Parts: sequence; structure tokens; C-alpha cells
Amino acid sequence: MSAGPAGSGARSALAGREEGPGVGPEAAPPVLGVQYYRPPFPERRHWASDLRAIREAGLDAIQLWAVWGWIEAEPGHFRWDDYDELIELAAREGLRVVISTIAEVQPFWVPRLFPDASLVDHRGRRVASSPRVECNVGLTPGGCIDHPGLQERLGAFLVAIGERYASSAGLLAWDCWNELRRAVGADGHVCHCPHTVAAFRRWLEGRYGDLEGLSRAWRRRYASWDDVWPGRLPGRPYTDLVEFQAFLTWRASAHMADRYRRLRQGDRRHPILAHCASPSTWCDGSHRFEPHGAGEQALSRGNDWRHADVLDGYGSSHFPQWMRMTAGELGSRLESVRSAAGARVVWVSELQGGPAWAGDGPDQPLSGALQQSWVWRAVARGAKGVLLWCWRDEVFGWESGSFGLAGGDGHADDRLRALRRTRELIDAHGPLLASYRPDPARIGVLFEERNYHLDWADRGRDADMAGCSLQGYLLALERLQLPYEVVDSGHLGVLDRLVLLVLPWPKVVPPPVADAIAEWVDGGGTLLVEAELDAFDERGFFRYPADRPLAQRLGIHSRGRRPTGARPLVVEVGGELAPIIPHGLVEVYEAGGAEVLGRASGEPVATRRRVGRGQVICVGAYPGAAYRSRHDRGLESLLRAVVEVAGAGTEVRFECPDGEILQWRLGRSGPDRLLFVSNLGPRLRTAARLPDAVLQGADRLDELVGGSVHPISAGETRVELDLPELGLAILRWRPRGDGEVGRHP
Repeated sequence: MSAGPAGSGARSALAGREEGPGVGPEAAPPVLGVQYYRPPFPERRHWASDLRAIREAGLDAIQLWAVWGWIEAEPGHFRWDDYDELIELAAREGLRVVISTIAEVQPFWVPRLFPDASLVDHRGRRVASSPRVECNVGLTPGGCIDHPGLQERLGAFLVAIGERYASSAGLLAWDCWNELRRAVGADGHVCHCPHTVAAFRRWLEGRYGDLEGLSRAWRRRYASWDDVWPGRLPGRPYTDLVEFQAFLTWRASAHMADRYRRLRQGDRRHPILAHCASPSTWCDGSHRFEPHGAGEQALSRGNDWRHADVLDGYGSSHFPQWMRMTAGELGSRLESVRSAAGARVVWVSELQGGPAWAGDGPDQPLSGALQQSWVWRAVARGAKGVLLWCWRDEVFGWESGSFGLAGGDGHADDRLRALRRTRELIDAHGPLLASYRPDPARIGVLFEERNYHLDWADRGRDADMAGCSLQGYLLALERLQLPYEVVDSGHLGVLDRLVLLVLPWPKVVPPPVADAIAEWVDGGGTLLVEAELDAFDERGFFRYPADRPLAQRLGIHSRGRRPTGARPLVVEVGGELAPIIPHGLVEVYEAGGAEVLGRASGEPVATRRRVGRGQVICVGAYPGAAYRSRHDRGLESLLRAVVEVAGAGTEVRFECPDGEILQWRLGRSGPDRLLFVSNLGPRLRTAARLPDAVLQGADRLDELVGGSVHPISAGETRVELDLPELGLAILRWRPRGDGEVGRHP
């Protein structure tokens, strides 16, 4: 794996600077752009008029798909004419350019030049590549990236395009891997070719030292590395498949680092990002939100946190209306990617531009108000760029007639009017929005990739316990509008600022993670943990209750599994009763020394125990997974109570607390505080209650959208808001001591 990103100067171009490496980034207002070119569409005759219309709509950037299969149609000969012309036309209109390098759509000559590079599926069949339904200028999935010759040619393409456009004044940024696609069209679990098998064996050797070490870890007796194979199908021994999935997750990040290295070799100056189709938290292998992902293993596209580690920024795709996302689902996806990006720039790299017809299947019209509501919710959560997909309606395959921001569904004028209003607001308050960052959260939900691997090794496409358990908590926190952080187990530095951590479906907790969590609890943290903590090791072997290191260290002593039964489990925390729905199983506990919070058939199924200066609340069920499908109020009651006893609540309160109706985020912009409020439905009259601790001596509140000024009251200020349908409010105030109070330039 290559080294990480270049110095902060690589990121400065994203903020509108032109200095070279070594110059710190300068904040800039959020980028508003649109995907324009996926060769050979739109046709050249539309370019000049389209780009003029794009600028007039209030957009300031376009994205171009630079497809390897199109650009290097003849081996060693690169054709740049269309990209040269588009970048020049964009510059004339004052539009900047994001280039998305689509190296995964490979040239038609790849199978001819590299006949031994074909992917091999889990049944040992060579994968026959073909043009993709929506991008027919190359082959998908193409050859395996573990093939050294193919890997070199792919890298040469990235170096060449980096060199070609490094000096372009209009270049804003690179998107080096689109939706992390690697197996689209494979029609099976990949890859089992000789090159990947050899790479897997090398990875195991690095992990275990030698064959004897592997034999001990896997509890087998191997005589040769030639006898070691990846796991093929779920439902067989977990170990081979858990380890192979871990390898695939690692390999995706290694490939990301190589893409970054190759592009950076060609362009030393501009920032390099990438984006996922669905965040890692949603990539559990069930494919609810990835229609092109059939056959993919859990997390085979990698771990977002590790991807972000080697990039200058990170993004994601969101098509909320097409995928029928609830407000909470969109919010949890945005927060997952923001959490993974950390201090790096975060973008919405694809946001639905128009309705998706999916062949002849009708879709609802997409209004401008709804679309801009998505934009502002992303900005409120820290997004510094939004690229709409796409300008014109698509023309290929089942996407034909879909997604056009300026498309032919009869609502383009409405969308463009709403977009221009967003542009006016960004222009009016550019410096404030440029420096805005949402406040750090005090609640965390742990993402442990090995739990996703274990779950998929058990049940494959139907694996949804690990993912649904985590997603359930995110959705409940969204409904309660309690800001949170998704905490990757490989990036535990954020624990220092958390007071509450949730462990959903915590069957695997690697030793370094267990140590960090135990020390955090001992130091005063509150841990909410579901059933069967630490019940499996990293290789998928079951542990008896007495052999679970973290559980024993925290004083959690299991008495085994029980069937769920038909009734909810009533858990009492801090005087609040929470009837939670069990899912999968019920675990009972030894109660010695612990406060019993709930019983089933007379046996303790929920406990609270002091550990050092902290506390552990155990719930012997999987209410997160149950909530994922039923959204019962019991889990919300449990979370409210646990947040209260942990001291993790927020001081901002709204009279409409339902996150499916109203969402808010509070943050800082230099000396100012900004509160974003989004109405998700019909006209809404509500009020925010802001205590002195939040206002910090400010003498007035300005409403940036409507222009109202709200006076400050002693003790607590009640701000009445009249929000139109799908409307937005942004409140600003300046705490005393952060500059001259009352001055609002």
C-alpha cells in the first residue's frame, strides 16, 4: 500500500486555491455541481448551450466521466479531444471541472492482451465481461486487478490522465474511484483466479507469519500453502470465508491507495477524492441499497474509513427518491460518510437530479423543494460539495429517460428555480458556510467490519443481523435527533470525546478494540451493549461465556441463549420503561453485583453494572435489528433513558422532536454559531428552545433565510419558526467573547 495523501496543499485546490503543496487550505463555500459527460453522451452539438444553461442555473462545476475503455480504445494510444474541448468550454463559462476516472470500465482489448486476467467466480467459472448497461464504451467487470500486467496498464492510464490535466486552470478535483465498483456483472462471488488466490496467501502469511502459524490460528494442519484456499460459499465453516472477506476489504483499500499514488504521480497539486455507492455501514451483503451489487460479499468494496485515510477527501452517492429512503436513512448515510471522512473534506458526489424511470416503470416527479432539502441536509452535516446526477436525462439501457436535472419529466423548471435560490443563499452567506463545521457528537455507534464478515459467512445474501443492528440504532438516533458519530473499530481516537458508545450485534471484538473500549469505560464512559458480546473470535470460532475476554473484563457473565418468545422485553432505565422487541435470540445474565433492568421468565435479560468510573448497560437481545424493520418506540425510549443516565443529551430542544418531520444540526463557523433546521414535510410551525449554555451571552439571533431577528431571553430563549413545506431555517448568533457581540457582517 502506498503512502497517504500529499501535504495540505493538495487539498487547497478544493477550497479554491491555486497554490502548490505546503500551503494550508482556505475555506470556500460549498461546491454546487452536476454530472455532465459519460461518453459519448451528451453529443457534442449540445455542449456549448448546456454548459451555458448549467452556469445560469447557479451551478459552479461539472463532473466528467473519464472512462479508460473510451480513452485508450487502442492500446497505448490515448484520445483526449472531447475532454480537452469540454474543459475549455467549461472555463469559458466560469465552470470548474471534477474528473472522475472510471478505470473499472476497461478497454475491449483487455481480454485479448491479458487472456489470463479474467475474474473467476466461486464455482471456478471464468467471468465473461461485457459492456455495462449504462456505460457501453468498455468492459465490466473486466480483468482482475490482482493481475500484475493489467494492474500496470490501469496505473499507466491514471498517470497519463493526471499529467494531461494537472496544469488545467479549470480543474477542481479528481474522483479516482466511482462507487468503488469492482465486480459489477460478475454474476458470482469473485475473485478466485490464480492471481487473487496467490495474493490472499501472501496476505495470510503476513498476518500469521508462516504456515504453522496459520494452522494454529485456523485449527488445522496444513502441509503446503498450495493447500490453502479462500472460502467460497456461506453456510460452510466460517473461518475460510471470514478471512477471505477480510482480505477483500483490505485489498480494496490497497487498490484505492494505488489509484491515489498513480494519479498523484501525474498531478502533484489537485485534491484526489473517491466515493462509495453506499456507506460501509450499509454494505452488509444484503444489497438493499445497491441494485448492481448482486453476488458481492459484505464489505468487498472496502472500508470507508480506510479509504479516506489515503485520500484528500471522501464522498458518497445518494438517490433518495429512487431508493425510497426515509429521512432517517438518508441522514444515517450522510453521517456514516462524514464520520469516515474525519477531518477531510466530505462531498455528496452523486445526488439524484431527476426521477428514475427504470425502463417503463414510472417514478414520482421530483420537486425542486425536495431536492434542495437534500442539499441543505447534506450541508448541515458538513458536506462541502454536492454534485447532482445528472444534467440531461440518461440515454442508455434501463436508465433511459431518467435522472436529468433539466430532464423531460415536466418539473425541470421547478428544480432549476429551487437550485437558483440555493445559489443565492450560498452567495449571500458564502464566508459563513465556507467555515461551517457541525459540532462533534458525544454519542458513538461502533462499526466492526468483522461482524459483517461473520454474518455474511453464515447466511450470505440474507445476512442482515450485523448491518441491521447497527443501522437500527442510527435510524433511532435520527428519529430522536441525537447527533452521533459512527466509530470504526480501526479509528478509535474519537472515543476521547464520547460519553456514550453503543455496541450493536457485538459478536466479534478484536483484542485491541476490546482493550480500548474497556479502558474508555473504566475512565467514565457509558457502554450500551447488545447480546453475546465477544462470543466469536476474529476467525469465526465460538467462545464459551467464560472464555470471552471483553465480557469477562466488564463483568458480563452470560447464562446462555433463550428463544425470543412473543412478548417484548421490558427494560427499565432511570425510571423509564422501554418495551423492546427481541430479535434472533435472548441472552440471560448472571446478576451478581449488577442492577437488573429487565427479566424474561424470571431470568435477568438486561443489567447495569458499574465498571471503574463508568458503567455498562447490557440488553440480551438485538433491538437494533428489530427496529430496522419495525421502528418501534421501545428502542427510542431505551435510547432516551440511556442518553439521560450517560449525560449525553443535547441542550438544543425542539417542540417537534421527530426526526422524520424535522431535522437540525448545530455547528460553528469561525466565531459564529449556526443552527440548520430542515422541515421534511408540509408547512410546520414549531419552536426551538436554546438555553444560555448554547447561546453563551449572545445578544441576538439572526434568521439567515427569512431575515428575521429574534431577541435573547434570560435562562432559555424560545425561537418560533414558521417553516414552509420542505423549508429551511438557518439561525446565527455570536457568543460573547468570540469577537464583538452584535456585529454580523
